[in-house]
Amino acid sequence: MNGQLAATPPQLKKHVTDFADQWLQHRASFFALSNTPLGDPINWHRDYSSGVTGPQKYSGLINYRNLGVAGDVKYIWELNRLQHLVLLALAMAWSGNHTYEKEIERQTLSWQSQNPFMIGVNWTSPLEAAMRLISWAYVLFLRSRSHQRAEIYSSTIREVIYQHQYFIKKFYSKHSSANNHLIGEMAGLYVGAVFWPWYRESAHWRAFARQKLIDEMFRQVEDDGVGKERATEYQAFIIESFLLTAALGHLIGDPFPQEYWTRLALMIRFLAVMRNRTGQLPMFGDGDSAQTVWLPESTEERVQSLVRIGQCHDAAALTSDLRSRLLLWGQSLEEIPSGQISLSMEPLEVFSEGGYCVLAEDRGGENEMVAVFDTGPLGFPPLNAHGHADALSFWLSYGGQEFLIDPGTYCYHRSANWRGYFRGTAAHNTIRVDGEDQSVPGGTFLWREAARARIERLESTAHVVEVEGSHDGYRRLTDPVIHARSLRLFKKSRSLLITDLLECQKVHQIEMFFHFSEQCQIRQVGAGSFEAAKLHKRIVIRLDSRLKPELHRGSEQPILGWVSRTFGIKEPSFTLVARAVITGRTQFVTEISAI
Repeated sequence: MNGQLAATPPQLKKHVTDFADQWLQHRASFFALSNTPLGDPINWHRDYSSGVTGPQKYSGLINYRNLGVAGDVKYIWELNRLQHLVLLALAMAWSGNHTYEKEIERQTLSWQSQNPFMIGVNWTSPLEAAMRLISWAYVLFLRSRSHQRAEIYSSTIREVIYQHQYFIKKFYSKHSSANNHLIGEMAGLYVGAVFWPWYRESAHWRAFARQKLIDEMFRQVEDDGVGKERATEYQAFIIESFLLTAALGHLIGDPFPQEYWTRLALMIRFLAVMRNRTGQLPMFGDGDSAQTVWLPESTEERVQSLVRIGQCHDAAALTSDLRSRLLLWGQSLEEIPSGQISLSMEPLEVFSEGGYCVLAEDRGGENEMVAVFDTGPLGFPPLNAHGHADALSFWLSYGGQEFLIDPGTYCYHRSANWRGYFRGTAAHNTIRVDGEDQSVPGGTFLWREAARARIERLESTAHVVEVEGSHDGYRRLTDPVIHARSLRLFKKSRSLLITDLLECQKVHQIEMFFHFSEQCQIRQVGAGSFEAAKLHKRIVIRLDSRLKPELHRGSEQPILGWVSRTFGIKEPSFTLVARAVITGRTQFVTEISAI
C-alpha cells in the first residue's frame, strides 16, 4: 500500500499534509470551524463551535439534542470520529516523520482517558463508535510497515476496541431508525472484528455484521440503485460503507455475494447519471458531509472518485486516486468482483423505483444540459427521517455548471427554524400552496404525513424528452389541490419547458420557487424574465405573465435565498419566488433557455 500511496499527486499530498500539520498543532477545520484551536489536551467533550462542554455522566441520561446540555452535538461527534488520525498516518507514510505517529498515539490515549466506557456523549451513538473503529483500522493499515509500532498501538487500545464493538452490537440501530446509521454501524463492526480478532465474540461479530450488510443492501437500496432515504449525500456515504467492507472481505478471503457487488455497482451508476460533467449533482434530502474516510476533497471530487471505481477496471488509472486506494484497501479493481458500470447514457434516464428522472443533451460536452426531476417518495418509511418536502422539484446544470440547485441541509439540532426551512418546500424548485409544506413534519427527523409523488408519463424522441409527474401532498387541505408538472427538454435549442397544472375548487395562494447557485449573477431582463450568468454560461427564465416575481438573497424575514454546501455553513444565494392566486384548474408555463 505504501508504494501505491507514492503515486498520489503532489498537490493532494500537500493538501492532506497541510491538514495533518493543523492537527499536530491541535487545530481543527470541519463544518464551520476553520483552523480553530482546540487546546492541549483536546477536550473531547466540547463543542468548539459554541464553547459548550457536554456532561461526563452515564450516556443514557444525556439529552444530547438539547443545545444547553451538549451544544451542537454534531460538532462533538465529528471531532470524535477521529478521522483526522488517518491524515496524520498518511503524512507519516509519505514523509517518514515520526512526529505524526507520536501524535496519533498521544491523541488516542487522550481520547481513551477522557471517555470511560458509557460516560459522556461519545457513547450515545453506535454510528460514531463505528466511525472511530474504521479510523483506527486505517491508521493500523497505513502503519503496517512499522510492524512493531503497529502491534504496540493495537495492544494499547485493546480494551477500548472491545468496548466499541460490544457497544455497537448491543445498541445498533433497529426498527424504524435503522437507516444509513445501521449500515455505517455494521461497517465499523465488521472492520473492527477483522482488524482486532482477539476476542471471544470476534467471529460472531464479523459474521453478524457481514450478514447485516448484505441484508441492508437489499432492504435500503432499490432495485435501480437508489438509496431509499432519497438523500444524495447519504447515498455516497453508504456506498463507501458497503464498498470498504466488501473490499476488505475479499482481501481476507471472506467474499461478499456477487449480487451484493452488482447492487453496489447500480448505486454508483445512479450517482454517475445524476451528476454533470464536472461531478456536481443535486443535494436532494439531508446531508451532513459524512464520509467513511475523510479527505480534504470537494463533493465533486469525491463523486468522481466513486464513479471511477464503478466504471474502470484499469488499475493504472486509479493509482493516483487516494480515496479509491483507501476504500479498496490497496487492491486493484481487477482483483475484486466489483462489477463494471456502463456510462453509456440515454437522453432520458429513468429510475422508476427511486423516482428520479434525468433529462439530458450533449452529455460530457461543452454545452451539456442536465435536468434532474424528483418524482419519488419522500424518504425511507416509516419516519422518512432524511427526506425533504421536495416533490416535483428539479435541478438544472448547463455547460458543466449548476444553475438551479437544491440548497442542502445546513443543520439538524442547532435551530428549528433553519432546520424547517432547508427541508421544507420553500427551499426547493417546486410549488408551495397556501404557505404549507407538501408533507407535514412531526419532529427533527420525522414526517407525520408524506406526500406521494409518481411518474405519470414519459416520452423520448429524436428531438424532445419529456417527463410528467404528480403528487398528492395538498390533498389534505380543506379544499384539496393536486399538483402535476411536466419537464420537456428540447434538444436542439437546449430549452426546458415546465408546465404546472394545479387542480382545485376554491381560492389558493401559490408560490413557485427557483433557487440559483450562489455563484450565479441574476438580473431582470423583462417583465417576467430573469437572466442568470455563471462564468461563461447564461440561462434565461421566462415566467407566466400571471405570476408576480420577487428576488430574495440572504433574507431572514422570511428565510429565503440561502445555500448550504457543507453541514453547518450557509451562504446567501438568489431565490426567485413567483406568486399568484388561483381558483379552479390553472396552468402555468415556464421556459428556461440556454443562451
